[in-house]
Formats: sequence, structure tokens, C-alpha cells
Amino acid sequence: MADEYVVDGAHLECTMGVAPGTLAVLPQHRVQLKGKGRANILDCKAFVNISSFGACTVTSPPKPCTPACVKWLGGKADFLVDGEPALLKSCKVVCSAGGGMISITDSGQ
Repeated sequence: MADEYVVDGAHLECTMGVAPGTLAVLPQHRVQLKGKGRANILDCKAFVNISSFGACTVTSPPKPCTPACVKWLGGKADFLVDGEPALLKSCKVVCSAGGGMISITDSGQ
């Protein structure tokens, strides 16, 4: 099965989180797919692009999750969204706050 482009509203999960998260694509990208904004590998800012995953299980007791990442790995380099590789469903990123692996469970399409 071919990889999918990720759009606004995609579903995320973190291996150290207790709840699913979502991806928000800001309107300035202006590149859309099926009426939703397409994401790029820099759409990785906590509480701007990536919602909380509830609590982080790395801490004891678990504390509120604040995802921390720089950029997604594995974007589509030959399709740019605002000058950066497009985000694909297969992309992943490590959270530097808790060490969890953040992945995309549903592209949002």
C-alpha cells in the first residue's frame, strides 16, 4: 500500500503517552488535499501542531505531557509544502522531553 500524505486533523500516538493526540496544520501552508491543509516535516511544535498525549509515563508519577520535537523524520523530499518535505503517514519523531516515539496512526484524509 502506498504511503499517504498527512493533513490537518491526523491522529497521533506517543509510546510514552496515555492518550491519543492530533496534528494541526496552520493555514499559512496554503497547500491542501481534500480541503485540508497538508503538513510538512516542521509541523512539530507542541500545542501548535501537536496536542498533548495526556500524561507522560516516563515520569513517576506521570506528569502532564508536553511534546518536544524538532522535525519529523522520513518526509517526501520531492514534494514540498512551503519549502519543506511533505509529511507522510510513515514519518516518526522522537520526543526529546520523554523519549517516546511519536507516530501517525491516521493521516487525516
